[in-house]
Amino acid sequence: MGIKIKCDVLVIGAGVSGIAAAVAAARSGMRTALAEKDSFPGGIGYSGLLQHICGLYLNSRAVPEETLNDGIAREVANRLHQLSPRNKVKKIGQVYVLPYARDDLSSIFNSMCRAEDKLSVMLDTTAVSVKKKGDKIIGVRLDRSGTAYKITPGVVIDCSGDGNAAFMAGADYQLSPLSERQLPGFIIHLKGLNTRDETLPVKVPYYLSKAVEAKLFPSYIRFTAFSYAEAPDEGFLKINPGHEHSRSSRVVLKRAEKMLRYLAEKLPSFRGAYIAGTSLRVMDREGRRVCGEYTLTEDDILKGGKFDDGIVKNSWPIELWDTKKGTVYKYLKPGEYYEVPFRCLKVKGISNLLCAGRCISVTHEALGSTRVMGTCMSLGEQAGLAAAYYIKNGRYPEGIQDI
Repeated sequence: MGIKIKCDVLVIGAGVSGIAAAVAAARSGMRTALAEKDSFPGGIGYSGLLQHICGLYLNSRAVPEETLNDGIAREVANRLHQLSPRNKVKKIGQVYVLPYARDDLSSIFNSMCRAEDKLSVMLDTTAVSVKKKGDKIIGVRLDRSGTAYKITPGVVIDCSGDGNAAFMAGADYQLSPLSERQLPGFIIHLKGLNTRDETLPVKVPYYLSKAVEAKLFPSYIRFTAFSYAEAPDEGFLKINPGHEHSRSSRVVLKRAEKMLRYLAEKLPSFRGAYIAGTSLRVMDREGRRVCGEYTLTEDDILKGGKFDDGIVKNSWPIELWDTKKGTVYKYLKPGEYYEVPFRCLKVKGISNLLCAGRCISVTHEALGSTRVMGTCMSLGEQAGLAAAYYIKNGRYPEGIQDI
């Protein structure tokens, strides 16, 4: 039979967008359930071993004093700074990012969830089926460690990253062919670097490219990037595994160990280095993009498009991890930003289903900008606020001023 639960808002996925969506809905007075397949909140923001939150700031010539969007994204940024005052806004190339520690992010997310008495967080919980009647979702079946839960939601927000709930509901979606899809990511944390050589970020990809030419490694290994950590003997290797035959963490880790041995032969700094940690799994940069009432395009982004229903501002460039070229960047003009319209979150043909995070309605190229954590956090918050508006008024807001 299963355990039956009725809620106003059901959020699928507790990554950065899902946490923001659930907290925003609960703060608006909605009985909210948040289902997450992993045993922790935060998604790749926690599991990915990332060092920076991207998409929080306007990319201008002056260092930004505040986040581009207010609300939960700004709250999280401020709380991260309080926990680690040394982690200040940092410029890398042409963009501004916020360094963070994943345990700090986890602490903040857990604290935000615990503070909401109308929010129920269900970890180790997977959505397994969606029941629809007409243009509305009337039921979602969850599995939590073998126990079935039958949820009757008012609104569902899909923050799964891959649009899993929308897919089960029969929503239309776009999915790039495997050969065109962005490369996934995997990060290796190194310790024991012998000497701090500031040229390593250049030397590492150079030598790995030579190894690829010698057919020691697959072609995508030449796109590996190295960066130092704060401690002088620590650093990170960002690997971009291919789509075929290399998606398991075990395979990628084995290859990383071989890469480290090779680098130790070529570069003295690596001769005492060892792997201290890794991403918990290979991280997808692209999956299903659910079809909404509007599809954001590359042209919208690069021209700084503004919309009557614009809900989230973003200044992050189009960042594509191409299978043949590596990282390709297309920047907005300095000081410019674009808006993501609410219609990108409204799933076409299903009245009480919203998407937030990586799976919103955008083109392959536009996803290279919208998928970053800072933007996804704000998208989640706006989805949560819009869901609460729907429950209270029987319709979605017509513009940002309504939310």
